[in-house]
This record gives sequence, structure tokens and C-alpha cells, in this order.
Amino acid sequence: MPSLFLLVPVLVLALFSVLLYRRLVRAPRYRPRWLHLGAAGLLLGLGIAVFVGFAYQNASLDSAVARLVGVIGMTWLATAFYLLIGILLGTLVALGLRLARRSDLVTRWHRRSVPVIVTLSLVITGYGLIEARQLRVTEQAVTIPGLAAAFDGYRVAVVSDLHVGPTRGADLSAGVVELTNGADPDVVLVVGDLTDGTTDQFGEALAPLDGFDAPDGVFAVTGNHEYYAGDAAGWVERWRDIGITPLLNEASTIHRGGATLRLAGVSDTTGSAEEFDADDPGLRADLAGALADVTGNEPTILLAHQPGVGTDPAVAAAGIDLMVSGHTHGGQIWPFTLLVGLANPTTAGLDTIEGTTAYTTRGAGTWGPPVRFLVPPEISLLTLTRDA
Repeated sequence: MPSLFLLVPVLVLALFSVLLYRRLVRAPRYRPRWLHLGAAGLLLGLGIAVFVGFAYQNASLDSAVARLVGVIGMTWLATAFYLLIGILLGTLVALGLRLARRSDLVTRWHRRSVPVIVTLSLVITGYGLIEARQLRVTEQAVTIPGLAAAFDGYRVAVVSDLHVGPTRGADLSAGVVELTNGADPDVVLVVGDLTDGTTDQFGEALAPLDGFDAPDGVFAVTGNHEYYAGDAAGWVERWRDIGITPLLNEASTIHRGGATLRLAGVSDTTGSAEEFDADDPGLRADLAGALADVTGNEPTILLAHQPGVGTDPAVAAAGIDLMVSGHTHGGQIWPFTLLVGLANPTTAGLDTIEGTTAYTTRGAGTWGPPVRFLVPPEISLLTLTRDA
């Protein structure tokens, strides 16, 4: 069975490489033999780099060289995606020429369009590498009905989706802490997907998060990627080591000036899947348990990695005032920004899900390609305000 799982992506990548070769080299009828051999060799090497990247993430390879090759492979995935878009558009034009009985122009079209497609794909990827490192704080006011005067103006930092490890390390964690502390939050809410890998591999990459400075603390829930490496329990313990309080289907209360603000956190649904079924029940999603102490008589913020949790009727029934999530990356790479909404009730920013106010952050990092295009990373700062 493991060999079958490996065979499928190998075949997909091989077929994709053949498609690129045929459309970018064969279709324009380039004659130099060195160009054909060079393109074939480059596509083969980049395909191998992709698998090295996944092997490094899964701890099958562990060296600085493997990490560098893996980063190149992951970056290539973004370039290949835009090459595919260009090829599809170019094929449509070529088809139009044939339908117009101008087949004599097809080869000329390919020769002129291929350099443009390749150049634009490389430029977009290069820009995306830069944009992915332009982390910023975005601010949003959120009105909470019945919010006590003591919490009017309360500042909530929402941090998510660092995905440190395979392509970014402690530098990203340190940058997140610096920007978050500079925003002067009252509490920090971390909504999952902090890493890709195991604690043995990347545990130290989160060490800078020990520097979060918020008077009411730092709270976190698991995301789907905490489970993929089979080390969710280890990551939760690592969070505790660096001063982050996990909310494993449970709630906590913040007191200020005689008033209270409730925080409820639900573990990600991935922990309930058969292949990731965790020994600790707290690592399996239990929304009812997370909401057990929520009475609806006090303002409550629900932490849930995936915004889809908001579609559960239990959320609206509990009278949740605000749900904060991550997971979507805002799409990360355009035009996935248009597609991510098909799998999630909201993509990014402030929205309403089944009557519940929800905020979804684009996240601070990247997954797969270390690239963002027209979807900048963010740390979200929510300022709670009283209803008029």
C-alpha cells in the first residue's frame, strides 16, 4: 500500500512534466538538441526536488542540502502552477486558430507565447517569494453585543498558520513575536498549524514564541497540520513548554474590572480521523465539550482552526459572539483565492457564518510553496467594541 501511495504522485508529476515539455519545447518546434536535453533534464531534476522537499518534511531526509533542495522543489510547484495556467490559455488560442483554419499560424503562436508564459511564471513566483515575507499586522474592529465597559477596546491578536519547519524556521517565529508584541495586544489567540513536521525535527523553531507578551496570556488550539506528522501530543506539550496554554475542547475565563470574557477552544477535526486518532481524547474534536461551560450570559470567543466549524448548529445555539479561525491562508496563491471558498464558508477577514460573527486570518506563513501571490501574510489584531 505505501508503494501505491508513492506511485500515484510519481505518475502525476511525470505526466505533468511531459505536458510541460511538449507544450513549452516541442510545440514551438525548437530545433537545438541542447535545448531539448536541457529542458528534459531540468524538469526531471525539479521533479526530484519536489519529492526531496516532502521527504524532508516527513523526516525521511535530514540535512541542510535536503532542505535547500526541498525549498527549490516547493518553489517549483508555484512556478509550474502558473506555467500550467499559461499553457491552458495558449492552447485555447491555438485551438481557435485551428477552428479558424489558420493552422499555419499555430507554430508561430507557440514560439511567441512560450517565452512570455515562462517569463511571467518566473516573475510571479519571484514576486510571490518576496510577498510571502512581507508579514504585517492588520487591524479590525469587532462589535460584541453586551460587552462590558471593562473590555471595550480590548485588543485580541490572532496568529495562525506559521507552518515553520520545511521552508521557514525560527526567523519567522521571531518575526511573528516582534510584530505581535508591537501591536500591544491584551491576549494572543493562536489558531493552529504552527508547524509541519515533528517536535524532534522542528521543536526549536517555535522557541521564539516564548517571547509573546500579553497581560492575559497566550491560548491555542490545534490545526490539521499538528496531526499530519503523528506528533500532535508532542506539539501540545511543546506549546506548554514555551508558555502557550492549549484549549483542548475546553474553556478559560479572562477577568477584568469585575467583568468576564470567555475563551472556548475546540481541537481540529483531523484528530478524529481514523488515521490520526489520538490517544488523548482532548486531541479529538469535541465541540460539545468545548462549549459545555458556555452559558451565553457572558461574551465568548470560540477558537477553531477551520472556519467550517461555524456551520455546526451548536455554535449558534451556544450564542458564540465571535469565532476566530485560520486554515484558508486566504487562498495563498491567486487564483486559489477564488477556489478556497468552495471548501470553506469564508475565506478571510470579518464575516458571518450561520448567524455567528467570524474572523478568519490569512495566516503568517505558507504551506507547500514558500510563495504568496496577491494574498499577503498577516497577524490580525481585533479590537473589541461595545454595541451602540
